[in-house]
Amino acid sequence: MKITLNRIEKGENEVIVNYIEMDREVEEIVRVASGQEERIPCVNGDAKFLLQVRSILYAESVDRATFLYTKDGVYRSSCSLQALEMMYADKGFFRCSKSMIINIYRISELRSESGGRINAVMENGEHVIISRSYAKAFRRELRGEE
Repeated sequence: MKITLNRIEKGENEVIVNYIEMDREVEEIVRVASGQEERIPCVNGDAKFLLQVRSILYAESVDRATFLYTKDGVYRSSCSLQALEMMYADKGFFRCSKSMIINIYRISELRSESGGRINAVMENGEHVIISRSYAKAFRRELRGEE
């Protein structure tokens, strides 16, 4: 994708998107540029937050509670893993084990492990293991297959 930035002295900021086909990537650019990016309500201690979906590295279910991990912290959400997986699969959310979902766009490194597992190193340095029962589907996802 070609990106052109022009600085102007006066006037209003403007985003112009030229596209051949309205695909997911273009739709996401329009959503972000128009301020309509999806957010997930969550809490950290007594504070309430609306996390941008793209800031989430992974989500984990522990004792029937769902925790969302970002570079900066851990937040508790009322969303279930199943709901997150269904709602945000097109945003890169992928089920990597029975109790965890990762954001494939926030992986910095992948390593093969014994037993057919995959070690995904996230942008915050955390290691997330993709279990062997999900590894085949993960490889297909990375190749863009359905």
